[in-house]
Amino acid sequence: MARPLTPAATDVDLRAVWRVTTPKIEADAVEFWRRLGLLPPDVDPAARAKQLAAVAYRDGALVGVMTVSLERVEAVRARLAMIRTAVDPEHRRTHVVMALLLATRSTIERWSQAHPEERIAGLGAVIESGELTERQRQAFWPQSRLGLAGYTTDGRQFRISWFDDFVLDQ
Repeated sequence: MARPLTPAATDVDLRAVWRVTTPKIEADAVEFWRRLGLLPPDVDPAARAKQLAAVAYRDGALVGVMTVSLERVEAVRARLAMIRTAVDPEHRRTHVVMALLLATRSTIERWSQAHPEERIAGLGAVIESGELTERQRQAFWPQSRLGLAGYTTDGRQFRISWFDDFVLDQ
């Protein structure tokens, strides 16, 4: 069962759902992505729903999702929980993204501690939102703990929030 979380500065019903089977929430996410036309044609919505880490509901409607895929990032020689976030345009600038990010970071860090064999170093994110253009001039975002780690080949920022107890390999 999904565990409710108390978000800071929002009135959303925030739920951590990483590695939890939640058919209703998964169906809501698929409908959310379809309604907003967010997924590329080659992405299976049901498979993406299995990657959900946290979701946000407001007044019974799904307004935001964060998914995670575990990937090795050679540029930093570490395995990261790569995050993707989507928030309904009508609910942006209401701290939903930050609530999802903080919940996901906490959930994945705890999961990583319980599964040390996975060697998850932290969260990774490729910044795609044009709304963050001005903020991208800051190398470190304290509230999210995302620091600039480099750029993708097409010029987008790549940021990492390292887990406190992670130690890099030699």
